Amino acid sequence: MTIRPEEEREIMDMVIRRFKLQPEFIKSVERLKAAKTMKEALEAIEMERRMLLQGGGPEAIEEQHKLGRLTARERIGKFVDEGTFRELALWHRPYETGFDIGEERGRGDGVVIGYAQLNGRPISIWAHDATVMGGSVGTVHARKVNMIMRDTLNAKIPIVGIFDSKGLRAHDVIQYPEFYSTSTMAYFQTLVSGVLPTIALVMGPCTGDLALIASLSDFVFMVRGASYMHLAPPPAGITSEELGDAWNVHTKISGCCDVICDDEEDCLKKCRQLLSYLPLNNTQKPPVVDTGDDPNRREEELLEIVPLDSRVPYNMYRIISLIVDNGEFFELKRYWASNDIVGFCRFGGKTVGLVASNPQDKAGCMNIDAANKQARFTRFCDAFNIPIVWLGDCPAFLPAVDEEIRGLIRTGCGVIMANSEVTVPQITIFIRKMYGGGSFGSPGKGLGGDLQVAWPTYERGLMAPEGAVSVIYGRELGAIQDPVERARQTRMRVEEMLWGNIMQTREANQTYIDPRETRPFIISALTWLENRQEERSVRKHENIRV
Repeated sequence: MTIRPEEEREIMDMVIRRFKLQPEFIKSVERLKAAKTMKEALEAIEMERRMLLQGGGPEAIEEQHKLGRLTARERIGKFVDEGTFRELALWHRPYETGFDIGEERGRGDGVVIGYAQLNGRPISIWAHDATVMGGSVGTVHARKVNMIMRDTLNAKIPIVGIFDSKGLRAHDVIQYPEFYSTSTMAYFQTLVSGVLPTIALVMGPCTGDLALIASLSDFVFMVRGASYMHLAPPPAGITSEELGDAWNVHTKISGCCDVICDDEEDCLKKCRQLLSYLPLNNTQKPPVVDTGDDPNRREEELLEIVPLDSRVPYNMYRIISLIVDNGEFFELKRYWASNDIVGFCRFGGKTVGLVASNPQDKAGCMNIDAANKQARFTRFCDAFNIPIVWLGDCPAFLPAVDEEIRGLIRTGCGVIMANSEVTVPQITIFIRKMYGGGSFGSPGKGLGGDLQVAWPTYERGLMAPEGAVSVIYGRELGAIQDPVERARQTRMRVEEMLWGNIMQTREANQTYIDPRETRPFIISALTWLENRQEERSVRKHENIRV
């Protein structure tokens, strides 16, 4: 059909009004319509692509840089293997709302989705584009994220989401279809949980529904001084940055942040490191890496780290650095519940989840936060076929009124359930104290573990000998009038309890190992348990206390 010259202007005006198209886009479409060859058509398409890849345009990109933040595509480019990212749904535009909110500039509707290679392995990724409508979530935006989540679930590979958004687009919510919404995004997060690794990189604002969606991931990374996350609007006198601060709130108090980062480059680097420890999905085992570290390496320093006086603390981190491959340990939630240490390492090139008591914080006692921290970590390891090694020195559940009131029993049940349901290889090495309920934090054979061995410094019992004497013989000793005799009898009873604990320790232990043999022992045990399988009773799921 031939269009008359006088009609052309009228048609263009209609197109601009109807579709809210910008002149440069119309120009590229006209060029495509006029193409006579495949090459000319491709050139027109590439012209459109280059325009769309600019996101909100040069000015918006400059504003993002002034905030010290990269754009969505810059972040992805620095994160994945060079040249491997394939963007999808680039041409998708926001739905018209009837409001003047700049939809004509809503390229990609404020989110970038696609797939790439990371360390030579496939990965899916999506990222809020803060240069387009503030990265706010509208209908098409949510549809794009849901699409990449669904495809990733089918592909069975890890997915990373980069959060930097002003939140829900209020004008769009008026006509929000429920099947393309933040509710659906949250639902997909629950579907992929335990099936494939999910990571949230919070690099800017993350509020309201998005804070929940980010926290449904297996791991949350945040950037100190640049990102914040909160659910409810901040009250008067408090800023969003203060309410949801990455460092002061979520790293040290709430425990919502797994990894705190110095800047965006550090965040992307640490995420790459974490993914190197993980399998692609729950049907595979983690990759084995040639670390070049001698599996039979023995460290003489291990003989001197733990004092024979059990009242004196020591550095558990030093023990970890001496036994893992090349001293490399990827710790999670280091500054929250630091009385319990969790993270990933390698032994003989194999990924291991390591859980250790920290005697330098609360004497290594288990409390509410530590129980939550450990339970979530062990469940992740079990879901993704990662063996677990415990280094135990836990004298008790923390005896504190505040802990009891806040739900120590409830969370204590949670960590017992989590540790009991583990079916991957489990190796427990008792370093020193293991009294009473503290044994649930380093489960050993009692909660279904495979190996339970100890260093010569290991102490076990219902409680310390002095405490046992007070409970069992307190009335008898109190009736002795002569203080000298009372002191002598007390010493005798303490020795009696001490010998009882010594005998119990030997019976409860599968063997003692030389501290210097810890690394070779763990590596040989992992080889022995490589093909461990355990059948459990059929059930829909456990009823874990949370």
